[in-house]
Amino acid sequence: MRTFYRFITVFFALLISWDAYSQSIAIQAGINTVHLTQNIQYLTDKTGQLTLKDILKREGDFTSVAFPFGAGFSNNAYWFRFTLQRGQGAAKDWLLTISPTYLDSVKLYTPLGHQHYSQSEVGDLLPAERSNDSATRSSSEPSFMQSIMVPFSLPITLTDTQPHTFYIRLQTNSSTTLQLTLQTPAQAAYTSTSKKIISAIATGGWLMLCLYAFIMTRLTQKKAYVLSCIYLLGCIAHTLVRSSIAAQYIFPDHPMLVNLLAPTSVCLMLSGIILFFMSFFQTSQKFKYIHWFLRLNLGLNLASFISLFFGKYTLFAPFMFQVSYVTFPVLCFVIWRGVKNGIAGSRSLFLGYVVFFILNISAIFASTYRLSTPSVFLDMPEITSFIFIVMMYQGLYQHKQAEDVTKRKLEEKIHFAEKEVELEKTRRINQSNFMTLITHELKTPLAVIDSIIQTLPIEKIDISPQLAERHSRIQTAISQLNLLIDNTLISEHMDLENTSPNCHETNIYEIIKNIINRLPSDTKKHIINTVSIFKLNIDPFLFQLVLNNLLINALKYRAPESSISITSTKNCEKNKEGVLISICNDYQSSHKPDPDQWFNKYYRQLEKPSIQGFGLGLYLVKGIVEAHSGQIQCRVMGNAPIWKITFSVWFPSTGKTE
Repeated sequence: MRTFYRFITVFFALLISWDAYSQSIAIQAGINTVHLTQNIQYLTDKTGQLTLKDILKREGDFTSVAFPFGAGFSNNAYWFRFTLQRGQGAAKDWLLTISPTYLDSVKLYTPLGHQHYSQSEVGDLLPAERSNDSATRSSSEPSFMQSIMVPFSLPITLTDTQPHTFYIRLQTNSSTTLQLTLQTPAQAAYTSTSKKIISAIATGGWLMLCLYAFIMTRLTQKKAYVLSCIYLLGCIAHTLVRSSIAAQYIFPDHPMLVNLLAPTSVCLMLSGIILFFMSFFQTSQKFKYIHWFLRLNLGLNLASFISLFFGKYTLFAPFMFQVSYVTFPVLCFVIWRGVKNGIAGSRSLFLGYVVFFILNISAIFASTYRLSTPSVFLDMPEITSFIFIVMMYQGLYQHKQAEDVTKRKLEEKIHFAEKEVELEKTRRINQSNFMTLITHELKTPLAVIDSIIQTLPIEKIDISPQLAERHSRIQTAISQLNLLIDNTLISEHMDLENTSPNCHETNIYEIIKNIINRLPSDTKKHIINTVSIFKLNIDPFLFQLVLNNLLINALKYRAPESSISITSTKNCEKNKEGVLISICNDYQSSHKPDPDQWFNKYYRQLEKPSIQGFGLGLYLVKGIVEAHSGQIQCRVMGNAPIWKITFSVWFPSTGKTE
């Protein structure tokens, strides 16, 4: 019977030992790194007030959890329990490396025996030098910790091969994510140094890209380059926090700054991406509704950043990340539209952003909700940032190349157009010279014919009325032909260069009187001349051309049996004295005429196509008046079908002003 009892006792002892062994994390000889992913239990402290003594009384409340651990944004405290047991020949001194390094407070309770525990603590709210001092570690800290400085690591010594149960308390205002790695001191130092070197190289690369972006902004005047620096600054801040460079070397005595750096980097990266796309794709012009949504998103990012200073980041951050679920596909749509519209660089951005979008959405989803995620997700911002930055600058480079090609083609077109202009100028000069020669040859016989016709009344030769009428018609035709030739010459001259009047004091009354006297007798009776005697500093030939064109136009388009009046008065325009000459006639039309069109070159009245002319008269009149620093306007009054047309020409008394 005693043998049976002994057998039962040994059996249960072995069973208990096997259960303890199966729940413990075994450390074998020759191993220098152990990733703690299984056989870990946790308990949620919703009040955050429970102590280790309280936890030891609630051993049955622990439940298993897979690592890495994720609980999203929460104010709860979380307790973890795990058991370590080293095998024969395994190292006894270990470092428990904790990541990410932006957690506020992580406490490790190491068993000393008889329900006694020592406490060690790390966190970004603690100064860097306190991570290894007596205030945060127990007095029994192993001696090997005096010669090694590994950030966010806690010492563990396994003095024997028996199972030892450890407790960890985690509480943070940032995303509650935890990953545990057990390493020998030498391996931990090597890993930490390697990470710092890689982070330093990455930070240097980000800074070089910032410098490149500023240079390209200066050269291209494109804001997209400098806005990409906001995203790069977020990457730099995140890298410095993840590698503990900020806590150890940059802000060793200012833990609050280190604590703010991690969420600040997230706000910078999210805002940098949005600002870059708003600038690159000009959303304010091409995607107005999306532009307003992105502006609201920027406002939420700013509110999340400001909430850091009031301890409300855990309240705003979930909303910021949840809005990102919508923002990322919206930006993906913007890039896709850019690809469809043929915007240079959009295709590279699209490929990089798709990878960036998928990986980052997974990481954000894991950090927002209570999910256990692969450890690689903790390094996702660095991985995706590298991919996205490469594709971003590839897209910018392609965009710059396309602009250079467009600019080069435009310069070629401008050069070709300048050559065409020079050729056109040469053709116009040759044409003008030809017209001058032709008109000279035409005006000589016309002058001979005109002089003969004018001498007939002087010589008192008796001719029949029919012949006199023919002479009058010949004289009228010669006057019109002379006017047409003069208009053509002056038009060519005005098109080639600015008209410079040869001004001197001239009696305008004599010029107007001579113009009227040269008209046929049957035409003179319709003209009422009330012009006063004024002297102006003008070009007589050009002034005569102005009055000739206005009178001929009035005679051509006057209503039947109506008269034409010519008046002149002194008038001031813009505090300058001058003379206003008005020519008024009746015009017959069923529609109100538009006088603004009459001054266009080659404009003809469609209602009266039978009236001869090239449409040069009023165009020349306006050019000549403006060359004298004068003014011309046309007023239309009355009602259909008879309209009162008044052309008013004002010349300054002093002539053209320089």
